[in-house]
Amino acid sequence: MKKPLLVMLIGLAVGLPLSAPGVEAEKPGMPSNDIPATAYEHAQTLVALPDGRRLNLFCMGKGTPTIFFEAGGGDDSLAFRRVQGRLASVTRVCSYDRAGMGFSDPSDAPTTATHIVGDLHALIRSADIPLPIILVGHSDGGLYATFYAANYPNDVAGLVLIDPDSPGLNRAATSVLDQPWLDGWRKGNQDDIKQARLCFDLAQHGELARDPVHNPKCLDDPSNADPALHRLLNAQLARPSEQEAMLTEDLDTYPAPDGGLSKAEVAFQRMHFSFGDKPLVVLSGTSELGALPTKERVKVSKAMLANQAALAAHSTQGRQILVNSGTEYIQISHPEAVVQAVKGVIGEVRGRMAGR
Repeated sequence: MKKPLLVMLIGLAVGLPLSAPGVEAEKPGMPSNDIPATAYEHAQTLVALPDGRRLNLFCMGKGTPTIFFEAGGGDDSLAFRRVQGRLASVTRVCSYDRAGMGFSDPSDAPTTATHIVGDLHALIRSADIPLPIILVGHSDGGLYATFYAANYPNDVAGLVLIDPDSPGLNRAATSVLDQPWLDGWRKGNQDDIKQARLCFDLAQHGELARDPVHNPKCLDDPSNADPALHRLLNAQLARPSEQEAMLTEDLDTYPAPDGGLSKAEVAFQRMHFSFGDKPLVVLSGTSELGALPTKERVKVSKAMLANQAALAAHSTQGRQILVNSGTEYIQISHPEAVVQAVKGVIGEVRGRMAGR
């Protein structure tokens, strides 16, 4: 992972269900199906879009429907290293790097939800991916996945959203916060934007490439355990184009300075979307956020979980599963929870296809 998002689900109140039946973390010594780190040290397939830009696409496995992963803010295809290989034994599974990220060419356009959805639509068609697909989105990628499904309903047969940045999530959290915690939350958002601007400026002046040791917040931090991958990530993150992509993504998805909806949320809510009866699973994790006292933590947790449950309700077949993950990166801490959820949606979609 390259840069964690600020908005994350926090510790659940005592008495709330913490995990879905049968979902547990992997135990030490269990066989691993992680994709080797070396696979991410080079481009996989560079697919040309109609405008000539190329996006890095990483597909494996055979079968339909195709699973398509959408990474969270600041992340790329590497974010799904622990689940993509596990699902490749079931069907075709694809991840990709958004414009300016990883091995994908940058774009002249800012990294907004609208632009990302347009790129994904072009990529799917340029790569001849059979439709419909199942979209799996993490964090900001959950917002992009739902945005895509609302824009192109015939392209998507089902969704799995991993701790998604659902519309109104930040507003739901801050609406129950007391002062001064509300002020601190909003200040944290603005501090993140300032840090992103600083990283972009440092990259433009070559400082990240010249002096990575003294600029860890802009680079691969904490360091990837694989030294070669760590060096590669630092080299990618030192590029002005990658830092610009992450900054413009933050400016689009972070709430307004007054705490209002982000630009991405405003664009999304104008659509009045509904997913009918498509299979939709929202995996909600639990993690710590800042130094909120227990009273505030309980209120915020309940509000955010309710918001994600409301997102699941946009389909008559939608459901929310709570995972005691300790982090919003459920696909890393609890890969089998994600695999089980995706397999369930695959089964539902295949059943419907067979019944046609």
